[in-house]
Amino acid sequence: MAAATSMIEKVQANNLVEARDSAKRTVDHKALIKKFIKTFESSSSSDVKFGRRKYKATLQQAVNDKIGTVFIDLNDVEEFCKKEIVEPDDQISQSPIQLQQAIENLVADIEKQAPRYQRFFYEACDAEQPDRDAGYKAEGAAMARDAVQSWRQRMMQQAGMSAANLPARIKNTWDVRFMPRASGKTMKLREIQAGSVGSLVQIDCLVVRTSQVKPKVEVVTYHCELCGSETFQSVEGERYTPPKECPSQRCKDNKQSGKLRCDIRTCAFTRYQEMKVQEMSDHVPIGGVPRSISVYMTGDLTRQVLPGDAITLTGVYTPHQLPYQVARQMGTSQEMYIEAHSIHKHKKGYNEISGNEEELDHQINEARKRGSIYKAASKSIAPEIFGHEDVKKALLLVLIGSYTKQMKDGMKIRGDIHSLMMGDPGVAKSQLLKQVCAIAPRSVYTTGKGSSGVGLTASVIRDNATGEVTLEGGALVLADMGVCCIDEFDKMEESDRTAIHEVMEQQTVSVAKAGITTSLNCRTTVLAAANPVFGRYNPYKSPVENIDLPAALLSRFDLLFLLLDIVECDKDKMLALHVTRVHSNYEQQESDAAQDATRLGGADDEADPLGLGFKPFDHTFMRSYIQKARTFEPLLDDALMTDIADAYVSIRDDEKRDGIEAKKSYTTPRTLLAIMRLSQAHARARFSNKVERQDFEEAMRLMKASKESVELSAPAKRGSNPIDLVYEIISDLNRRAANNDGWVDMAHVVSMAGHKALTRDMVFEAIDNWESLSVMTFNPEKTMVKFLVPPTI
Repeated sequence: MAAATSMIEKVQANNLVEARDSAKRTVDHKALIKKFIKTFESSSSSDVKFGRRKYKATLQQAVNDKIGTVFIDLNDVEEFCKKEIVEPDDQISQSPIQLQQAIENLVADIEKQAPRYQRFFYEACDAEQPDRDAGYKAEGAAMARDAVQSWRQRMMQQAGMSAANLPARIKNTWDVRFMPRASGKTMKLREIQAGSVGSLVQIDCLVVRTSQVKPKVEVVTYHCELCGSETFQSVEGERYTPPKECPSQRCKDNKQSGKLRCDIRTCAFTRYQEMKVQEMSDHVPIGGVPRSISVYMTGDLTRQVLPGDAITLTGVYTPHQLPYQVARQMGTSQEMYIEAHSIHKHKKGYNEISGNEEELDHQINEARKRGSIYKAASKSIAPEIFGHEDVKKALLLVLIGSYTKQMKDGMKIRGDIHSLMMGDPGVAKSQLLKQVCAIAPRSVYTTGKGSSGVGLTASVIRDNATGEVTLEGGALVLADMGVCCIDEFDKMEESDRTAIHEVMEQQTVSVAKAGITTSLNCRTTVLAAANPVFGRYNPYKSPVENIDLPAALLSRFDLLFLLLDIVECDKDKMLALHVTRVHSNYEQQESDAAQDATRLGGADDEADPLGLGFKPFDHTFMRSYIQKARTFEPLLDDALMTDIADAYVSIRDDEKRDGIEAKKSYTTPRTLLAIMRLSQAHARARFSNKVERQDFEEAMRLMKASKESVELSAPAKRGSNPIDLVYEIISDLNRRAANNDGWVDMAHVVSMAGHKALTRDMVFEAIDNWESLSVMTFNPEKTMVKFLVPPTI
């Protein structure tokens, strides 16, 4: 007990010493901050009026209402401190040693005591801000604000008061926030501890929920009904207590307690929004539950993010000041939140401008000169996965999509391309979905069994603080203007699956719950993966029976890929070599990607460890390419209209002629729209404003290739004898065998028979029948089989 007490006393003594040292540096720090705002020059700044003085030019923009936040980049402060250490200013402090210590500790003190130094920077910016110039134009709310300011100045002049008594928040419409250093460490949410309270923290997180943007008061103004004076009350925290009596000198001289009336019109408000963030899934330890924390945003930071965005958040870790009644119920626990200073999205949206736009455009043009960028971009989707070239091309067209058509009567025709991949286990369906999620700037990944109807669409949530009933969007709503990947689609309950019908065609979610009747926008591309109804594809059943999904749902998918695991020795060997190459060259590939981040291609072995013939494009390049492709709105050529109509009629006719047994999908008028959407997406991929014949042919080829796996597998038709199937399998293996002794391994025979829905017992029974006819024979261990009579096929 004594040891613990002494340890606490030591910690308190150290904290006291640090606080005293920090207080001693305050005067020097204020002078340094003022000099930094006034004199700091940046090579990236080139203002006509202030030249390279970055923050003077920024303040001019803030005064002219061009920007609402003056961001103080801590990299600039660090650079300023390095120059000041070499050439210290003697006018700031009389003690050179104390000044040097103040310069060395400035950046660290800002990060440790962010709210305090935020106030210092605000005061320095307020003192150094220039007057408005010709660039200021009063529009909208600015005109009303200027009118109030003019009225206030006249009233103060009549009363003989100085404008210096006005609070800074009343005069200024801008705020000051910090940008983190590039060398700053990004923390995990669960790494934030007690030492971070009041400090600037930087975390990677996922936005879970955002509230409505509401006005929050910063300065409350009161008017005395007796003396007519105006009183200001600055609001720093979450709550405030209004004054009861007028504090003016006139009321004090008259010995009267003037009644104050709050004037909402002349108060100073700022935009305020709350959001809830959750730690990234890869930061959660094994067996742990993701942690979350509330974030408060004000001013320009509001409306920056949406639920589902992955962001890097910089803010101040702050304790929550709760009212007495709430704190009494909570007991000794303390609520914490983060006051946001800077938000950086991990993935920029298609409509958002990234910083290196010109460089990426140059890279896209270089890639177009080297050949077909459409093929190269499709191969860059999951390059570690062997084959599936047509599937990857289809996924690229899904990401690019067509454009939504708005008719004059209000009817909308969707441009999103929905796709369903159905096939045997182990054909990399889930990995392809994950890659699409990584490329798309806005995406949500979910599974069929872990999703409910309200989890996909919208649910009614009651706010614990206010008691209000609000709607919270599900996975499909969160993926608005993006991609929603649903894995294990066949495992979903039928009642939950019906919630997707409206989303896929009408692109809205209609809700009538708890007195809330509305329609939520859900312009989402649905990309699903599923297994056949029997676990793996049964060749004795028709494709429709294997798929076993309602026709109303299947018709909404523009592409339906049937991916079967077909046994082909040459293909299997290439697949095995590709997988081993991925594992053997993984570290080399990672190092090359880091070294050649700015290089797009190269045929050398280092740049192409997977043998693709080129270096795959990274996700940043893919997003830029897709963003540029989505700016085109190609129209159909008149000559293609007849061909598209003939192709649609031909598909319907072939389906009718083949009958229900060979039916692979449901061809409806939606199929006609799917052909046009795929053609337009391919034209977009070529950066063309016109749909040409090659686009139509590629769309038809992809629709045919999506069912190609079923035809290539050559399954036995109904009524085929399993004995003949086993004969064909052993004959095929015997023909491919490298040795000429004629023996075939039974393990290979059973494996290939499994793909034709034949069990092990059926295989051995068939070989016993052939052995009784003296056509085949087993070895004594029954591990090998051999033809006694040479095969006829």
